[in-house]
Amino acid sequence: MNKPGQFFAFLIATGFTVFLLSLFSPKEAFKLGPFELSYYKPSDLLGSFWVEESFAVDTGVSKLKILAVDTALSDQDGTLSESAIHNPLPIKILVPPVKLDTGIQVIDVASFFSFFEALNVIDHDPNERVRVIHYGDSQLEGDRITMQLRDALQKKYGGYGFGYVSLSPLVAPSSLAFSKEQGLLRKTVFGRRDTSVKDMRYGHLASFTALIENEQGEFEGNVVLKKRNWGFTRARNYSTLKLHMDASAPAKVSFHIEDTLYSTRIFPKGEWTLGLDVPLVNEFSMHIQSSESARVFGWSFESPTGIHVDNVAMRGASGMMFTKLDEVQLQKSLQREGYTLIIMQFGGNAVPYLKDEAHAKRFARSIGRQLDQMQKLYPSAALLFIGPSDMARKQGIVMESYPLIPVLRTALRKEVLSRGAGYWDLYDVMGGEGSMVDWVTQDPAFAVKDYIHFTPKGASWVGRRLAQELSILQLRYDDLKIEQTMKQGTVTQIPTTL
Repeated sequence: MNKPGQFFAFLIATGFTVFLLSLFSPKEAFKLGPFELSYYKPSDLLGSFWVEESFAVDTGVSKLKILAVDTALSDQDGTLSESAIHNPLPIKILVPPVKLDTGIQVIDVASFFSFFEALNVIDHDPNERVRVIHYGDSQLEGDRITMQLRDALQKKYGGYGFGYVSLSPLVAPSSLAFSKEQGLLRKTVFGRRDTSVKDMRYGHLASFTALIENEQGEFEGNVVLKKRNWGFTRARNYSTLKLHMDASAPAKVSFHIEDTLYSTRIFPKGEWTLGLDVPLVNEFSMHIQSSESARVFGWSFESPTGIHVDNVAMRGASGMMFTKLDEVQLQKSLQREGYTLIIMQFGGNAVPYLKDEAHAKRFARSIGRQLDQMQKLYPSAALLFIGPSDMARKQGIVMESYPLIPVLRTALRKEVLSRGAGYWDLYDVMGGEGSMVDWVTQDPAFAVKDYIHFTPKGASWVGRRLAQELSILQLRYDDLKIEQTMKQGTVTQIPTTL
């Protein structure tokens, strides 16, 4: 039988052995055949009690840490107040050790001509329309980030509704719940693609919903829609519905309130976008029926005028789908909707799989080709690319930022700016290296413990910040117009191409 003293001595010996191994083991991971091996460092085991004198540097400043957002900036909906449109967010921060690029970076602010001129027009004529689309990965699911941008724009320029959404979304928008879906099959060009879809006609949302054939040989689908009591009020108060569909035979679309038919619309054979009347109630159902197969590319909940901002979240996507889509259909869809600003937010899903600097630069060049495709098909829109956020992984017993994010964001910025698009560095906006750990551990938390995704509060902060930075860029654009007018002595517009 072991005595307490012997057991205690065993623990001390074990701890001392572990410490010696950490002291003399290689600091970097090393390969042994197909395996990569590493061991705890003394700082991992002892934390703040361990200081390596030869490497300790007193910088006199601390790492940037976002502690809170001044809630006085927002109203009860969480939207930007008028003062926030013209002044930076007063974030409580510590002085960062390096300069961070937190604004929207452009080679020439005139590259946003189409968007800002459209805003100027709608500011003077409320009967006009402006449309924006925000593509991204799972950070956008549930209308996150986009909803704050949309509400800030709608509050200033008018408009209602949350815009386009899939008929069977993976995550429903914050303002509307989908339930009792029947006869609907979701297909996407991103993620696990159905290889039976050869024509690549997925629409501008990069996904469609197929109607499933029933026992009677008919193709039909049904879904119940219910307005949620949260989200932004303007997003919930849509008045019209626009449905985009491609059917091999005429399709009937009908709306019901409980068991009562409210309205019916017949879609001709082929690809069409038609407006439908929707009931002013909190819950209704939609039924689609056709004698042959049909694809529903999406439906938009909106108002006849004002700002509309579409949220297109693609779980698992890296942003490489635009060159895969059918060019003719994608071009017609973009032209039909008349987008003046296209936002693309990708890169996070690639970060964990980057092998080295060369790999990161190849990914950035691939993103550049996606931008080339969008500019070729629809050159009249301004382009904004949002780079990946900080992300962290476990190294030993501590969480550290992925080491290749700085290389990736530098390469992405180069590719984006060289094409005349804007670049917003979300990595720097968060606070740079180590900021994801700060976002997870702060109170309230701005990121969840997967050290990848934002909490609703964090996503809200990013969305509000995006709206603010676009407003700041708009002020720069207006200043440029005034400067050019003064030089020329006449009122002129900035050309779309310089």
